[in-house]
Amino acid sequence: MTTASLRRVPTRYFVLLMNALRAQGVDTVEILSAAGIDETRFNHRDGTLATAEVDTLVQTANQVTGREDLGFDLGRLIKMNSHDLLGYGLLSCHTAHQIMCMASRHYHLMTETFTLNYQRRPGAPGEAIYTPTIAMPDATLRFYLEVVAVSHQNQVRLMLGVDAPAYDVYLSMPEPAHVLRYRTLAPARFHFSENALPGVRVVMGADLLDHPLPFGDADVVNQIDERCSLLGSRPPTGHFGWGEYVEMVLRAAEGEQVTLEDLARRLNVSARTIDRHLRAENLAFRELSDKVRFARACEMLCESGATIKQVALKLGFSDTANFSRAFRRVVGVTPTDYVSSGTHSFPPLTQRDSSFMSS
Repeated sequence: MTTASLRRVPTRYFVLLMNALRAQGVDTVEILSAAGIDETRFNHRDGTLATAEVDTLVQTANQVTGREDLGFDLGRLIKMNSHDLLGYGLLSCHTAHQIMCMASRHYHLMTETFTLNYQRRPGAPGEAIYTPTIAMPDATLRFYLEVVAVSHQNQVRLMLGVDAPAYDVYLSMPEPAHVLRYRTLAPARFHFSENALPGVRVVMGADLLDHPLPFGDADVVNQIDERCSLLGSRPPTGHFGWGEYVEMVLRAAEGEQVTLEDLARRLNVSARTIDRHLRAENLAFRELSDKVRFARACEMLCESGATIKQVALKLGFSDTANFSRAFRRVVGVTPTDYVSSGTHSFPPLTQRDSSFMSS
């Protein structure tokens, strides 16, 4: 059994989405049936879905509705009390800063597929980083990114009202077709970038984080904090193949030179830990980085009108000579020969062995 298959996502969040779609006239029974999920599992808020079930549900819901903004819709439905016991503790915090601290300690009770890392120096702005903990299909990742980003905004809005101070939310995805919907969420400012480590980063100022909230109750916070701790600790960092997870991260950060240290900081583990897990799968970070980077180069070279110089610059090379040498080292032929060969194939990354690096 894989590590990812053990990760669970509470059905209570998807109950919100299914109820909203049903109210819009969507046949949610069809969605669940096509996804192979028994609809009775959505009768209880304390149920869970496996990550593979979430992947299928998201894909099926997108197909049945013909929409790609369902993550946005779900984010708009999530409130503090959507998080059950933890939510009531969050509602009893004195400030947004205290909410973020408590949420980061127990974020695994909301979902085990993302982590929340919150950092702040006294009196300074704070930064919340939501990071996926497992590899997932692009459609699922984008769905989650929108849920996380928009639900963060929605809960700030419900806490502080429309007069909340402005703050910035960064999503590691291309600007969506429904980007105008984000413009209605002021004062939050949303930024999209497909060349970033996968996740959502939120930067909030002291004026927002230290604003007093009306229902603060230290006793309730302490009691619920203790009870949440008894519900289980955060699952250990691990993936159903570290190689697959690292490949997802590197693909998402297209055009950026992501280092092992960058990834380690984001996951809050040591670079040595990631390297050890990769070596257990007979992989190395540099090997994966090169393979992902040049698989993308092959795709770009096959695009109509693409030039070697354009591809080199987009992948971060200072000149075509350096790009051509690196391309030949990894792919085995020069970019010119690759294009002229007409084969335009690049073996799947997980099927390539380490000897490929020495070609």
